[in-house]
Amino acid sequence: MVSALSSEQHERYVRNIDVPGIGIEGQLQLLNASVLVIGAGGLGSAALPYLAGAGVGRIGVVDGDQVELKNMQRQVLHTEIGRNKAESAAERLVALNPDVTVDVYSEYLTLERGKELFTQYDLVLDCTDKFGAKFLISDAAEAVSARLVWATATGMQSQCSVFGVPDRDGERLYLRDLHPVEPEEGTYPQATDIGILGANVAQVGALQACEAIKLITGIGEPLVGRVLILDARNARWDVLPLRRARRK
Repeated sequence: MVSALSSEQHERYVRNIDVPGIGIEGQLQLLNASVLVIGAGGLGSAALPYLAGAGVGRIGVVDGDQVELKNMQRQVLHTEIGRNKAESAAERLVALNPDVTVDVYSEYLTLERGKELFTQYDLVLDCTDKFGAKFLISDAAEAVSARLVWATATGMQSQCSVFGVPDRDGERLYLRDLHPVEPEEGTYPQATDIGILGANVAQVGALQACEAIKLITGIGEPLVGRVLILDARNARWDVLPLRRARRK
């Protein structure tokens, strides 16, 4: 538990501290916080370094995949092809900020493993790129009442929301309130079909980090009961309301 900032930490985080609402107390909250990030690909490449740079004291990275050449256009956290993404990410994060402890999980998540891990962290970020993984993560988070910052990106479009935090009606919403059932393969566009612009996915990954920092420090209004939609092609941001769905 960090109870006071050293002079070096004060200098490192002074621009955080200067943000209205954060201050010394908020920075201490960040240093004492823990965040689990599922996926160290495109979204994770943006979210993870900003979490580490902000001084989130403990970061878990879950990813069983390896870096491929076709990833390098957007997964800019990595520099070496063939390495496990969680291990590669951890090395970069520690180099970026030695204050941060990084837990490496070089594995693909299962529902039971998710429920086990999610209770060990203050909140979870879904930085995966497949609907199946996203439903698994959301279902595991709902089972243990975990807070979840969710995002998705493909082509030049992105979406982001915060789940598991009570909305104005006291409801804790999750992915099945946005999409009640997992859509079938072929009914929605994927990056393998229409590509994905690195600068697009970076914007929403950074937004996930921002939402996480807001939840940890208690500043601002998080994306609870709202879905932010980015149309990068037409430079347009929209926000749609989200309410509890009638589930079967």
